[in-house]
Amino acid sequence: MKNIITIFKKELKDIMRDKRTLTVMLLIPLVLYPAIFVGISKYMSGQSEKAQSETVRLGIITNGNADHFAQFIANMPNTRVSDVADTTLAKEMILNDSIDVVYFFPAGYDSALAKLEPTQFNYFFTSTNNEFEVGIIENINKVYKESLVKEKLKDKQIPETILEPATPVSRNLASSREQIGSIIGGILPYFFIIFCMIGCMYPAIDLAAGEKERGSLETLLVSSASRLEIYVGKLLTVTLSGFTSAVASIVGIIISAKIIGSDPSQAAGMAQILDLLNGIMEPGSIIQMLLVLLPLNIFFAAVTLMLSIYARTFKEAQSMITPLMIFIVFPTIFGMLPGVRLDYGTALVPILNVSLGTKEIISGTAQTGPLLLTYAALFIYAAIALILSVRFFNNEKNILRG
Repeated sequence: MKNIITIFKKELKDIMRDKRTLTVMLLIPLVLYPAIFVGISKYMSGQSEKAQSETVRLGIITNGNADHFAQFIANMPNTRVSDVADTTLAKEMILNDSIDVVYFFPAGYDSALAKLEPTQFNYFFTSTNNEFEVGIIENINKVYKESLVKEKLKDKQIPETILEPATPVSRNLASSREQIGSIIGGILPYFFIIFCMIGCMYPAIDLAAGEKERGSLETLLVSSASRLEIYVGKLLTVTLSGFTSAVASIVGIIISAKIIGSDPSQAAGMAQILDLLNGIMEPGSIIQMLLVLLPLNIFFAAVTLMLSIYARTFKEAQSMITPLMIFIVFPTIFGMLPGVRLDYGTALVPILNVSLGTKEIISGTAQTGPLLLTYAALFIYAAIALILSVRFFNNEKNILRG
């Protein structure tokens, strides 16, 4: 045990000297999450203010048949109305971005409305318009059609309830944390898993292939420490690095919640996301996430150490371990898809169970049975990876390869 602690301290000191490892392990997770959430908050606030101040430049080709629409649009906010001569000019103005939308009313439009005869109106715009302008245009059409219906019902002395005899009233029993968690809850596990892998990858490459290249691994092998003690010391260091990166990610989320919550203007626009972040900060949620990420880190540490020991050089180890990201990313992305939930089947699928388990912990909807099975499966996979990795480390051909 004494030898393991000595080797662990030695390896820990080595990775603490590596600025790249420290950046990946601590700086990026601590900075990335606050940057993402605060950036989203400021963007949403800015877009909301922009939407309120956006004005649509609206043209009308009347042909003497748009009195009704002209009266309606005069009371519509966020619009600036002008007359346009014909459709050719309308198209040119829209393509030149001198106007946003032009309404064209055919001959006999007002007369058809009065007689309740079927008619239509056209409008020209481009879908590459500002999204707020397009939204205002769609709202104008909706409100205008509703006003036509109400006026005709009033003229015929028919109550408006004839169009909607019963009004559905929804009562969503899901909390705001569950609702927003089901939408963005899959994104956070993606970063957790990636940071775990990256946090294990660089130290594993340096402590195995790197020491091979530097010639310092032989010094450890001829010391009084056994092969198993050397391996355990290195494994503990790599696991701690990955786990620290995962914890730093969670701390980054907490920092995000504090920053957003301290600004009333941001907190108002990000109420649901802030509720989600506060839910993640609950001690129970943090403990559950750490219990999922711990065996995952052990698994990543064992696999990356095994490949790094096999590699001849630092560069070769990088080329062998980096493609593992592909096998990690796909199950994680699959866990983001709607309808994919943690159950007794998906709880047995490596990486996917971490993605789904963490997602449901974040949403507050995790079921005890599948979650416990996820813990058990992860520890079993970590144990299998450890056994294979130890055997690999004890093989003289792998140690002396290259």
